[in-house]
Amino acid sequence: MITSAGCHDMNDASRASIEKLNLGRLPSVPQVLLRLIEACHQVDVSFDDLAEIIQQDVGLTAKITAVGNSPAYAQWNESKDFNRLLVVLGLDNIKTIAINAAVHQFFSRFDVKTGSSLGSIWYKSLWCAHAAKSLAILTSYEFPDEAYLAGLLHKLGQLVFLNNQPEAYSELLLKEHSDLILTELEKELFGVAYHEVSALMVQEWDIESFLSDALLYQNEPAERLLEAPRLVRLTNFAHKLSDPSIDIETLYAEADLLFGLTPSVVETLRKDIAQQVQKAADGLGIRIDKGESGKVDVQVETESARLELAKRVREFALLGGVNLEPGSEANLQEFLQSVLAELNILFEMDRSILFLVDAENKHLNGVAARSVNNSRIAEFKIPIAAGRSLVAQAILDATVQGPVKPLDSNPASLLDQQLARTLDRESILCIPLIAGANRIGVIVVGLREANPENLQQMMEFLPLFAATAAQSLHASRAIDQNTEEKLENARQWHRREARSIIHEINNPLGIINNYLHVLSAKFKDDASIADHLKIIKEEIQRVGDIALRMHDISDPHHIASFSVDINEVISDLTEIFQASYFKTHNVVEHVELDRKLPAVVVSRASLKQVITNLVKNAVEAMPDGGDLWIQTRDHINIGGREFVELSIADNGPGIPPETMGKLFNPLESTKGSSHSGLGLTIVKNLIDELKGSISCRGRSGGGTEFLIHLPRRLGDE
Repeated sequence: MITSAGCHDMNDASRASIEKLNLGRLPSVPQVLLRLIEACHQVDVSFDDLAEIIQQDVGLTAKITAVGNSPAYAQWNESKDFNRLLVVLGLDNIKTIAINAAVHQFFSRFDVKTGSSLGSIWYKSLWCAHAAKSLAILTSYEFPDEAYLAGLLHKLGQLVFLNNQPEAYSELLLKEHSDLILTELEKELFGVAYHEVSALMVQEWDIESFLSDALLYQNEPAERLLEAPRLVRLTNFAHKLSDPSIDIETLYAEADLLFGLTPSVVETLRKDIAQQVQKAADGLGIRIDKGESGKVDVQVETESARLELAKRVREFALLGGVNLEPGSEANLQEFLQSVLAELNILFEMDRSILFLVDAENKHLNGVAARSVNNSRIAEFKIPIAAGRSLVAQAILDATVQGPVKPLDSNPASLLDQQLARTLDRESILCIPLIAGANRIGVIVVGLREANPENLQQMMEFLPLFAATAAQSLHASRAIDQNTEEKLENARQWHRREARSIIHEINNPLGIINNYLHVLSAKFKDDASIADHLKIIKEEIQRVGDIALRMHDISDPHHIASFSVDINEVISDLTEIFQASYFKTHNVVEHVELDRKLPAVVVSRASLKQVITNLVKNAVEAMPDGGDLWIQTRDHINIGGREFVELSIADNGPGIPPETMGKLFNPLESTKGSSHSGLGLTIVKNLIDELKGSISCRGRSGGGTEFLIHLPRRLGDE
C-alpha cells in the first residue's frame, strides 16, 4: 500500500542531486505572462479571471502556491480553493510575481529549441490538468481543483531541468522518449528523475494533502495503486491519459482497474480534454501543430511573443510602481524602498544603496538601502567632486558608472572600496538619478558575476528606469513646497463652516435631550423603557460627537480608540434596528457572531456609524422587504497581517457593475434620486481612519455584501 510517506521513498543520492539544482525562477509561457500582466492592469479584473489565467502555466501556479503556503500566509491547509489563495495574496503581490517572471523570461537563455521544449511541457501539463479535473468530476472526487493542480504540476521537475540545462535537456525532450526511458536519461544527466523533483518541491510547501505523493507515484503501474488515496490514482491515470505513447489497451485496462471506466468513456474523455486544451491555446494565441504520426509541436518562444515581452518589461521600467504621493517623510522612505525593490525585481539587483543630493547640491547622503543596515549608510556623506569616487562621477557626468571591482583596482577610491565591502559584493554599479537639469541622487548597486549578454540588456533599461524614478521624486518635492500652505487655508475655512453647522445642530439636540430627561424621570420605574431611553440618549450623544468631529476632520488621529467588543456593539444596534428599520420594512435579520472574537482597539462611535449606514442602505435597497445578514469572523489573514472581519449582506436587487467601481465616490447611489450617496463615502472615510478596508461584491444568490476588515489590535498591544 502507498502511504503519505511521499518523498521519504527517495534515496539519499536523489535528494543530494536535487539540492544541487537551482529550484527558483522557473520559466513560464510568455503568452500566459503577457495575458496576466494585461489583466493585472485592468481596473475591473476579478480574482476568478486571474486564477483562470495563472492556472494555465506551471511555473506561475507553482510560485503562487508556494508563496501562499509560506509562513506569512499558509492558507491552503484551510481551503483548497486556488481563488482564495489569490485573494489572500492580493493584486499587488500577484502583479509583482508576474512582472518578476516576465523579466526573468526576457533575460533567460531560451531560444526556438528550448521554446519548443517549454511548449511541450506546457501542452502536456495543461492536458493532464484538464484530464485530472474531468476525471475527478466524473468519479465524484470532492476536490476537483486540487486534482487540476496535481495534473498541472506533474511535470514541474521538467521545468527545473529545462531551467538548469536548457540545451542538454531540450535534446532529451525533443527525441520523444517514453517516460520510462526519459526518467533513466534524466538520472544520468541530473542524478534524479523529474517526478522526484516535482514531489520534493511540493512537499516543501507543507500542504495538508496527498499532492506530493500524487506527483511522486505518477508513473507507477495501476496494480500498485489500488489502495492508494484517490488523488494519487487520479493523477497517475490522468498522466497516462495525456501520454500519446502509451499502449491504448493498457490504458483501457488501467481505467477499468482503477475507476471501472469503459473504453468508450475513456475516448469521450480524451476528446473533451483535447477540445479544452485547444480552446486554451487559441485564447492565448498559441499554435498547436499535429503531425501525421500524432506528434504535437507547440512553439511558445516566438519572435512576436519575445518582442511583446520586451515591450512590457520596458513599460514597467518606465511606468512601473514608481509613484509617490506628496506627504510625510514616511511616504518618502516607502517610495525610495519601492525603487530599490523594483530594481531587484527587474534586474535581480538585491543589494543597493540610494543617495540623495542635499539642499546645497554639494553632497550625496545615504538615505535608503536594500539588504544593508540603514544605520550604516547614514554615515556616508559623499562630496560631489570630480575624481573622488564613482558615485560622485555618476552624478557629475549624468551617466552610469561601472561595473568595476574597487577591491581589485589599484589605485582605487577608498570610498568605492568601502561601498563594495558594505554591499558585500566585488563589483559595484553607480546609476545616476537625473530629472532634466536637476540632480536628484545616485543608486549604488552591488553586483554578482553577471552574464555579459544579460548585463548588456540590463544597461539598455537601467537609464529608463532611473529617469522615471528621478522624475517622480523631483515632482513630489516640487508639489511639497506649496501643498502645506493650501492645506492650511482649507483647514481654516473648514473650521469656520464647522462652527456654524455645529451651532445649528446643537440647538435641536439640546431640546431633545431635555425631553428625554423628562421621560426618564417619568418612566424610571419601568426598566424596559428606561433601557430604551438610555440607548436613545447614547445615540443622541453620538450625533453630537459626530458634529464635534467636524472641528478636527482634517486630523485622522482625533477619533478616540479603546478596546471595543464588536459583537456587543452589533447586538445593541440590532435591538434598535428591530423597531426603527426591520419591522417597519419587513426585513428579517440573521446575526451570526464569532463568539471567540476578542475586543479590539477601535473607535466605538465610528464603528457604530459604519454599521448604521450600511444597514440603513441595505434596508432601503429592499423596499419590499427581504433578508439581511450580519456576521463577524476572527483571525482573517491578509498580506501576512491579522484582521477581524465584519460582513453585512442583503438579498436585494444588487448593484450594477458600472456602479460598483465608483461606489464609494460622493453622489453615486443605487437607491434612487433622493439619495446623495454620501453615506458610503462617509463609511469609506471612517474605515480609512480606522486603518481598515472595505470592499463590496455581489452575492451568488442575488444581493450585495459589504466586507470590512479591521486590524486585530488588542488592548495590550
